[in-house]
Formats: sequence, structure tokens, C-alpha cells
Amino acid sequence: MPVVEFCAVLDSDTGHAWSVLKKFGEIHKWHPSIVQSSIEDNQPDGMVGCIRQLKLVDGAVVRERLLAVDDRNTMLSYCFEEAPLPLDNYVATVKLDSLTGQSKTFIKWSAGFDLQDLNTAEHYQALIRQLIVEGHKSLQLFLEQR
Repeated sequence: MPVVEFCAVLDSDTGHAWSVLKKFGEIHKWHPSIVQSSIEDNQPDGMVGCIRQLKLVDGAVVRERLLAVDDRNTMLSYCFEEAPLPLDNYVATVKLDSLTGQSKTFIKWSAGFDLQDLNTAEHYQALIRQLIVEGHKSLQLFLEQR
């Protein structure tokens, strides 16, 4: 199972960053690849098991199920329910940790998945990493504006 990880430091306190990230259905507000996002079936945003539907810049639709939200440990994870990618068992996690004495947050993004074609591992690892890094950069800009 390929795993993609990206760690960085956000110039934001953890509470502020978490208040944005845990709004599962509002990812379109800060991720540049997502033009629209919403929670399906009038479920409460942030409820474990809820599904968000994402419309991507290229018109593709992705559906993701929220697997876990942990306010105490500032972590959430989700999986693909439906995606236009030849990947199976995709699970992503975002974890935040406060940096002691600073208004900064250590953030770790990770995603693991199985490939339908093992020869595409490098391609899809690079693609997922690019989506994570772009999202991270846009999240930082979004947090600076709020």
C-alpha cells in the first residue's frame, strides 16, 4: 500500500487551524482544486459517517466519508466513497499539534491507498502529494486572511 505523507508548520494557532479543517463540508473555501463541496442528505457537518460531495475544477465529482473526528487530538480521517481514480481503500488523515510557546501548528497530512495497476504507483503518489501540498499552501493563505 503506497503512503503519501507531508508535514509542515502552519503560521496559525492550532485552535484556529482546527476550526477551519474540521468543517468537513467547507473544504471548497480553501482548497484550490475544489470548486464546490457539500454534505449529503442534510447530515450535520462533522458527524462521523457523513459524506461530502466535491466538485473538482475539471468537473469530476468525488465523494468522501468522514471516518473519525477527534477534537481533543485535533485529528480527522476520511475515505473515498467514489472517485474518478483507479485507487482502492483510500484513507487520508490530517493531524494538528501545537508548537509550545508559539502561535504555530505542526500539521501532518497522510494518505494511503491500494493501486488497481501496480505500475502506476509513482504517478498516483505524485498526484496525491501534489493535491496535499496545494491544499496545504491554500489553507495557510486562508488562515492568514481570517
